[in-house]
This record gives sequence, C-alpha cells and structure tokens, in this order.
Amino acid sequence: MIRLLASVTGPEEAEIVIEGGADLVDLKDPAQGALGAVSPAVLDATLRAVAGRRPVSAVAGDLPMQPDVVRRAVEARQAADYVKIGLFPASREERLAVIEALREPALRTRLIAVFFADGDPDFTLLPVLAEAGFAGAMIDTIGKSSGRLLQHLSLAELADFVTQARGLGLITGLAGSLEPPDVPRLAVLQPDYLGFRGALTAGPRDGPVDLDAVRAIRALIPAEQDASRSVASTAVAGDLIFVRDFTLPMEIGAYGHERGRTQKVRFSVEAEIEPIVPGARCMAEIYSYDVIIDAIRSLAARGHTDLVETLALELAETVLDDVRVREVTVRVEKLELGPAAVGIAVTRRRAGPTG
Repeated sequence: MIRLLASVTGPEEAEIVIEGGADLVDLKDPAQGALGAVSPAVLDATLRAVAGRRPVSAVAGDLPMQPDVVRRAVEARQAADYVKIGLFPASREERLAVIEALREPALRTRLIAVFFADGDPDFTLLPVLAEAGFAGAMIDTIGKSSGRLLQHLSLAELADFVTQARGLGLITGLAGSLEPPDVPRLAVLQPDYLGFRGALTAGPRDGPVDLDAVRAIRALIPAEQDASRSVASTAVAGDLIFVRDFTLPMEIGAYGHERGRTQKVRFSVEAEIEPIVPGARCMAEIYSYDVIIDAIRSLAARGHTDLVETLALELAETVLDDVRVREVTVRVEKLELGPAAVGIAVTRRRAGPTG
C-alpha cells in the first residue's frame, strides 16, 4: 500500500494535510532549501498538535557532509518519529563518514536517508545504510526549478532503487516536484511513500498548503486494489486505451549477430478497461496510457532479450496488473530483418471469478 507523505511548515498545515488524508506529516521549511529545517519550537508545536494521529518526520536541514554537524542536527530532532538526512553532493568518503556518525543515533531514532536525483546519487550506499541501522531511503530533488524527479531518473532506475532498498528492509519513498500525472506512473513501482509539497499548494511551493489540493493528490494514490471489482461490471462494454507504433532501439534476438547491437522494435498495445465514469475530469478517474509507455521503456532499458515473445508476454502481464484492465493485446515487431516487420501479437484477458 502506497502512503502519502505531505510536507508542511508547522502545526496549522499539519491539521490541513491530516484532514486531507495524508499518512505522514513531514516537517520542513521550503524557503530554506530542499531539506530546510524548521526550528525546534515549531517541531515541538507540531508534535503536540498532531498528538500521535499520524507519524511525523522532520528534516535535518540543508547541511554540509560533515559528520559532527549532521549528527547534532539529527539529535536535536529525535523527538520526531523519523528524521530525514540529505546525502548532498560530496565524495563517497564524506558520505560514508556521515552515515557512520549516525550509527549510534540510529539506535534511538528512525533515520531516513535522502538521495537527490539531481545531486549525484550513489545508490551503492543502500547496503551501507541498512547495515548502519537506517530505517529507510528516499529520492528527492535539490533544485525544485530544475525539473521533476522523472526528468532526472528513468522509471527503470527508480524501479531498481525501490527493489534494492526493499530487499534490504528499508522503507522507500519517492519525491521531487511531483505533479498529479506522475502518481499513476510511480505507483506502478509500489514505493512505501510518495512525497509532495508544491502539488499540495494552491500557488508556489513555499505558499500554504490547500485542502482541496491535498484531497486531489490523496485521491490519485491507489488504495489496496480489490481484484473483485475488475469482474464486477463485465456485462458492460469496456473502453479502449491504446499506444500505437511506439518504436524504440532495443537489444533483441537469439542469433549471435544480434547481440551487442540494437535494432528498432515497434510496440502497439490496446487495452480494454473498465468504463470511464461520466464526467471524469482528473487523473484519479482514468487509466493512463503513460503507464503503458513506461512499461515499454522499462523493458527496453533492462538489456538484451532473446525473443519478441518474451517482450509481448511480459508487457501483457504488466498491463493486466492493474485491476481496471480487463483485456490487453500486445503487438511486438522487429523492423530490420528484411520484411517491413516481423513479430507477434498476443491477447490476454483477466480471469473471472471461479466457484
């Protein structure tokens, strides 16, 4: 289940995001930087206001990678349920020294390391964090005007991060100037948290959070899916969503001469989905074709595949993972073997109830 992390500046905004459905209240001062810290007084007031209704995290601040500085900042905020520490641009040795300095505080406080997609993230540090006793790891961005998370890291890279961190027993989170259309794309990766600030305000990122904006993001984050709903209305004709003639260079082929080089592969996908509700106006009410495109890109990014049949079947399975999809037809074609195209088309349908 994916949870909503809502960044707030103090107790007043904490009340708003709790009312809007946030699962984690994240204290920061956006005017002070990517992980701008609030004062101890604001932290104390927010903890009193929240009164245990939600867990509260506090950022340690935009700090240099100096072990003593970071450790003091963490210890000053250990009353929070979680403390987030940025792994800002620095040498690997400097980052390792900071992590080592937090080994003892990690025994008392749940620490979350924050990598920055636009700040030389070193994901080889994930096992080090786990061994040092950190509770989790997130990805965010430093420069909020330099682009969203997905403009810095691909879905395949983010998927690798979530998979590796989860395998190490770490809580996972994704943030970084996320917008509403990013939610269904990132939800496929199943991080523990999706984090927001700017999308929760009615204006600039450092403006006040807005209840309607919080509710709109909350509605986008999927609750635990109920597979029974996917067959509840099969008597009603579904709608069709499609991606046609999407061509990518890929390493594909079982022959020796096809290894070590790319060739063009064309994908077309048609998916029958649950009927779109009348009056649909927001991302929460639709199945996004971006999810299909992302799945194709992820297949292309993973390296050599021998068979187009493998691509077609895995793509069909990925699309059918969403309970709103009833049936999918996937066509995969190789375009550089002489004929205009050769390939395969497969159709798979979600199984109905039994018994």
